[in-house]
Amino acid sequence: MNNKKAQLFIILKISCIVLLPILFQSFANHRNNIRKVQKIIINREAPLDKVQYITNDAIENLLFSAKNAEEYSLKELKINLLEKKLDADPMVENADIYLTIDGILKVVVKQREPIARIIANNQFYYMDMQGKQMPLSKATSARVPIVRGVSEKLWEDAHLILKHIYTDPFLKENIIELTANKGAFYTRLRGANFLICLGKADDIQLKFNNLKAFYKKADKDHFLEKYTRVDLQYNNQVVCHRAEHFTEHENQ
Repeated sequence: MNNKKAQLFIILKISCIVLLPILFQSFANHRNNIRKVQKIIINREAPLDKVQYITNDAIENLLFSAKNAEEYSLKELKINLLEKKLDADPMVENADIYLTIDGILKVVVKQREPIARIIANNQFYYMDMQGKQMPLSKATSARVPIVRGVSEKLWEDAHLILKHIYTDPFLKENIIELTANKGAFYTRLRGANFLICLGKADDIQLKFNNLKAFYKKADKDHFLEKYTRVDLQYNNQVVCHRAEHFTEHENQ
């Protein structure tokens, strides 16, 4: 009899050792699941541009359209679905959403970066950093060059040129327009009246370096207003035209 009691005691002891942690864990999980979201924090991934093409309010409304985030229990949250919903927005390049141990929902968003405003067939849209089409934002307008005449055939070449403009501080600040005509690219500078012929997209860095050197010298000598056209398409040269006739052929 004593042996049976001892065996029963051992079985009960083992059962308690096995089952109690499971019960405690289940209870803790239940309590955690019924907790409400404490708050939502939205952070922006680099580049930390002050311009918001999708606002924080728009992000929160997109994720929680039925009710406020703080009204959701942790059990109701479907993080993967929320991420997919945000990734699908045309202003978002990438989104990462996670929940902290304190019940704070953190949303990290990387916006798409527009580098040009395309005008084609009476339609208006952006080209982004990856060379993809991007709709105009309802929240704000990007300060980027206007692009005309770029066909599908010239899209990659235009992207190469525009990406170079976007990543160069001087060009980003001063180039306001890019136009394609018969396979050649033309551009204009802010505050200057002359047309700049880039030609093809090849050797674009060299062409822009020549343009910056020419601009710096002509601005210093107060000659900018005398030119109507600046040609960069010739090999390592800047060819300038005055209002009446060809006047200058400079080697850089």
